[in-house]
This record gives sequence, C-alpha cells and structure tokens, in this order.
Amino acid sequence: MNNNYFNKTNGKSKIDVDKMKQAAEQGRLDDFISQNLSSENAARLNEILGSKEETERLLSSPQAQELMKKLGIK
Repeated sequence: MNNNYFNKTNGKSKIDVDKMKQAAEQGRLDDFISQNLSSENAARLNEILGSKEETERLLSSPQAQELMKKLGIK
C-alpha cells in the first residue's frame, strides 16, 4: 500500500495525504474534509480544532506527528 495514505478515524477508509496537502495549500482544506470525512467526523474535527487544549492534545499524538512529517510540517 502507498504510504501516502492515512487511515480515517473509522479505520476503514483512507485519506490521500498528498491530496490533503494540496487542498491545504490551495485554501480548500474545509472542502477536502467535507468530501473525505463523514459529517460526524468532520464536525468532531472542527470541534477539536476550535479548542486550543484539544488541538494541542491532538497534535501531540504519534499519529498526528507522523501525518505532519508526511506533510512536511515541522
């Protein structure tokens, strides 16, 4: 399997990291999220990103660190 795919929270679907990075660079990350996450997961992600504490907790997880490395974020 291509290592540029990242498991969604439900563990069944995949997200193409390169496409996600491209969407972010083009200012279309919200569109990407709505197209690639269930409405439930998209709402939860927006809730987390709206909370400084939750965002810091999420970004410190090993999975987030791995994704940020793949996206070239330091």
